[in-house]
Amino acid sequence: MIASSIKSHSLSLVIALLASAVSFGANANAQNAHGIAATVNEDVITTHDLRQRVLFNIMASGTKVTEDSLKRMQAQAMRALVDERLQMGEAKKFDLSISDAEVEQSVARLAQSNNMSIEQIAQTMAKMGISLNTLRDQVRAEAAWQRIINGRFGTRIRISDSQIDEALNRITANVSKPSYLVSEIFIEGTPEIGGMAGAMEGAKAMITQANQGAPFTALARQFSSSATAAKGGDMGWIGEGELRDEIDATIQSMEKGSISDPISVPGGVYIIALRDKRISSSETVYNIKQIRVTAEGDAAMATARAGLSALQLSQKSCEGLEDAVSSIAGAEAADMGEVKSAQVSPKILAILSATDVNAISAPIEASGGMMALMVCDRKVQGAGIPSRDEVENRLMDQQLAQQAKRYLRDIRRSATIESR
Repeated sequence: MIASSIKSHSLSLVIALLASAVSFGANANAQNAHGIAATVNEDVITTHDLRQRVLFNIMASGTKVTEDSLKRMQAQAMRALVDERLQMGEAKKFDLSISDAEVEQSVARLAQSNNMSIEQIAQTMAKMGISLNTLRDQVRAEAAWQRIINGRFGTRIRISDSQIDEALNRITANVSKPSYLVSEIFIEGTPEIGGMAGAMEGAKAMITQANQGAPFTALARQFSSSATAAKGGDMGWIGEGELRDEIDATIQSMEKGSISDPISVPGGVYIIALRDKRISSSETVYNIKQIRVTAEGDAAMATARAGLSALQLSQKSCEGLEDAVSSIAGAEAADMGEVKSAQVSPKILAILSATDVNAISAPIEASGGMMALMVCDRKVQGAGIPSRDEVENRLMDQQLAQQAKRYLRDIRRSATIESR
């Protein structure tokens, strides 16, 4: 995240351009301390705050600075500062505080991830006149916002077995296709940066910076509007067909280690970095129970079908299945144990694939009567195949990110924000 040295541009030129951009004028030091760049409800963003954040972004990304790029970076920095003030305002409303010790631990982890100590980061920042508090403030806001989102929405979101099954089925259906280890930057086309045209211009500039050696993770952390920004844009392994069509098509044409051209989507522009690719293999293992009903003749078969259909609606767990089956005349349940997908016929595999965990299939006509299958567990085995817990966590993160975006949008709409 932190560039260890500042190359590619003159520090004096950067400061001169920045001083002009935020209207410091001749008496820069006085205005740097006391000038007001914006107000957010009852909070203030000073010209000093803005200048510090822009310089920090330049340092973190190793960006070459021009007058045009500086204006764009200033708008992005202002947007981030406004969002952080709104987030900290919510934290205050809920009487939530992030201790100094927690902040220092997070800064220490960031330093470690860059093979640096906190002291080395502080020294690097000081060379550009940036206080370590600029990083601390950003880390504090991120931690507070994440805690608010988890507290407000974490207990409300429920990921069902059927959602996990659907995701796993989609993954395994594409298992013979490549999967990709990707990172992303999403630049939202907000009015502050000139809408979609500004987002496209910013994306092109970031691609140039990345190709010139600026760390993609640093660019993502400082400039991406995606929920993955806090992780340096890391999306993890993504299977073919999991992302929106525009992005999926681009990834398929990329070489390992490359960075995409800008990908325009409604609301903004994506940049994708392809870190690795692979083809996995998998095997689905089902733990099932079988319910058989002995029946002869049309009337008995119809009665057996009706009994199994009623059981399908009422029985939602493999526990107690034997007792529930005893209410159906001529019925018995048998534990089939674990069955691999390769061991069953295509017809039975289609039935198992379409049946959720802890659910009973539709009645199946069989020799001597009717039958149904209950799926007690389903697991996918193989290299590169996520576990059910991993899929659940990914779905939870996606829903939390959506809730966080809506929540911040609503707070922003109701806030009083004035730029000077």
